[in-house]
This record gives sequence, structure tokens and C-alpha cells, in this order.
Amino acid sequence: MKSVLLTRSDTENDLLMLRLQESGYETLSCNLIKYELQKVDEAGFKRFKQIIVTSSFAANNAPPAHSKGVSAWAVGKKSAKILASKGYEIRFVAPSAESLKDQFVEDTNKPTLYLSSNYITIDMPFFVTRCIFYKVTYQDSLTEQQIARYKNGVDYILLYSENSAKTFLKLVKENNLLHCLENSTIITISSKISKVLADYFKTSVVCNGTDLILEYLKSK
Repeated sequence: MKSVLLTRSDTENDLLMLRLQESGYETLSCNLIKYELQKVDEAGFKRFKQIIVTSSFAANNAPPAHSKGVSAWAVGKKSAKILASKGYEIRFVAPSAESLKDQFVEDTNKPTLYLSSNYITIDMPFFVTRCIFYKVTYQDSLTEQQIARYKNGVDYILLYSENSAKTFLKLVKENNLLHCLENSTIITISSKISKVLADYFKTSVVCNGTDLILEYLKSK
């Protein structure tokens, strides 16, 4: 049985586990990231006619569109679907924050709010207002059980952000696990994330989104 290491939040990992176990994978959970919502000025939010969302957590917790015609730019089909169900008109769906920024066009009639975390690796254009909508904390240690399991090797490791990749690499180095995992296939959603790990792992694959990651794994 091939193994997959999941590195998102506990909730997101649980959802992926169900889908991968149906395909016969051993799923391992390493919850690298935790989220904490921040208080938002609702009156201030209503001044904006367009939002940018780059995570499913932000999409799930974004308030409903406050009026008809409020639009959204989203990373990932899942986030776009969530926002559409809340009344937003979806302008564009991107596979990554980097590609969203490349495609973003200013609309002077639609002031834009970016619902971001406290950690970002891509700055949006200067005319976009950033709101720290949630705070992110990253795991700072591995359990003895995790270390023991990773020493036996893992076939695939999924990483969804540059900061998660850096956190994972730090934990692997601290626990002398590089030689145990260097033959793992790293799966990321952008080449920028893969570059963080390029000097340490022999094989990496870029899949633009969760659906393509699942398709790739089902084909193996």
C-alpha cells in the first residue's frame, strides 16, 4: 500500500483522507497549519465591491455578498464554489495566488479587499486593500510517533504553500529525516513551492489544485 503525507490543517487533511483512502492509500496526517479568525469591521467590509480569496478557509468564513454584483477572485475551484454559494459573482479562478495576481485587472469602480492571513508570500497590487482576516500558526515540532513512521519512508508528500514547505523542511532537518524522505515524491500546487525543496528531494510534481492532485494519485 502506497502512503501519502498530508500537511494542511486538521479539517482539510480529514477531507483529503476520505478521498484518498477510497483509492487504497495509507494516509498520514501532519497538521502543519492552524487558523484563527480575526474580527472584521462589517461596515468597512461593505465599502468593497470585490474580494480576493486565496484559501478555502477564507472562502468558508467570508461573509455573504452584501449586495448584488459583488464579485470575487479566488484561488481554487473549491473556494470559488463556496463564494458563489454566498452570492458572489466569480470573476476568475486561479490555481495559485501568483497566477491570480498575474491575471488581476484593476476596476476603479470596484474597490477590492484581499481577505488574507498574517503570512503571505505574494503581495497583491498596490491598489488592493489587504485585510488580515485570519492568523496562521505553523507546527513547530513532530511527535515521536510521527518521527518513527517517517523513518520508514513515505511515497508522496503534499504541500500547498511556500510557508508550509519551509516549515516542513525545517522539521525534517531538525529530526534528521532527510535521508529517510529524500526519495519521496513531493506534490505541490506551484513551481515556486517546489523550488523551496528542490535541493533536498529527488522528485517533485506540480499539480494546479486539489482535483489534479487527486487525479495524479489515482493514476499511480
